[in-house]
Amino acid sequence: MAFSVEDLARTALVRILPRSRYRTAAQNDARFQAFAANTSRIAYRQQGGTPAFLLFSGPGLDPRAAAVAAAAYAQANWRPNAVQRSVRPGVVVVQVAPAPDLTTAGPVPGTAVPAAVWTVDAESGRVEVVGSPPGSPPGGEIKRAASALAQGEAAPTLGELDLAERAVMQVRTVAMPRLLTGIVGVVLFLFVLRFAFGGILSLLALPTLLTGNLGNGKAALLSIAAIVINVLMLAAIALGVAIYFNFRNVAYRLPGFSSPVSRTRNLTWGGYVALLIVLAVALNGLIPAAERGTLAGQGGGPSTHVTATTSDDGSETSVSQGGDLTVDLTAWPLSEWTGVRFTTSNPSVLSLDSAPPSSGPPVARYTARQVGAARVDASSADGRYSFQLRVTVFSG
Repeated sequence: MAFSVEDLARTALVRILPRSRYRTAAQNDARFQAFAANTSRIAYRQQGGTPAFLLFSGPGLDPRAAAVAAAAYAQANWRPNAVQRSVRPGVVVVQVAPAPDLTTAGPVPGTAVPAAVWTVDAESGRVEVVGSPPGSPPGGEIKRAASALAQGEAAPTLGELDLAERAVMQVRTVAMPRLLTGIVGVVLFLFVLRFAFGGILSLLALPTLLTGNLGNGKAALLSIAAIVINVLMLAAIALGVAIYFNFRNVAYRLPGFSSPVSRTRNLTWGGYVALLIVLAVALNGLIPAAERGTLAGQGGGPSTHVTATTSDDGSETSVSQGGDLTVDLTAWPLSEWTGVRFTTSNPSVLSLDSAPPSSGPPVARYTARQVGAARVDASSADGRYSFQLRVTVFSG
């Protein structure tokens, strides 16, 4: 055989133990003698709502018999209690043997709790993961271990396996109060919603950035920086969500996040959080401050009569208090002129004084009423075309 059942068990468990909270048991453990004879290694997790067995079975052993006996033990011993009101045990038996000796992978019928057999061809590294009983580890970990061994990588030593298990034993399991958990969850949800939405809007503005329609000068550079940071924030949030939900087993493949060393994982997550904080501070603090400094440095004389066209979509402009802003969208196709709708996000700062006639050119006029910030939005009747402009009104 290219590798043994012990090789695969150590390679898989060195990553599964600290992540899925399993522990190993000796083959002579009196509790598990009913199925120990048909296994080469025993791992189990008896804490929480989904306690589970992860058993490894080699050539000449009966993995289905091991699954039946382990399921009977789980059903008899892992029951609801005053602390854990709901318990759903599961059993996975990983059979490692040459292809002719492998049984059929899949759920084992007639067991006391859900159980399944996963098979690993010890010569080619081919893995069949069929069935997912409660509490079962990620099938991707078994595939990763088999692939590594089939390519000639050495299996972890017993010392490395022992270190992985001690990492599980040293983790404190003090539960966070429900109220605090709820507050943290709401804050994280609002954070994701706020910056993900901004990132999506910046993605829509990327064509304008790529075509160079943002103009020149420091204000344009700041707008470009804001768009880039928004996109980076969106990518970072998407990565965090993918790791949290383990999309396509990404949580077990990314360097740092998937390290078997707890310190490395903590440092990686710390760096990830620090990156999010830096991006958020830059987006909500540094760039707005720089924009205010740029506008203030213009000598207090923003334009009194400002015109914006379709090329200004997604950008920003400034108007002096008492001045006016004309939005000219006649560059849109003639077929879209009818029914164009103009709005302002803050009428007390920037009021819409002259809207276009229903069938006339899409040109609207706004008046800067007082110092502040507002946004101009316009859209065609069928929604195919849209326009957005950020406006800052300064004291004249």
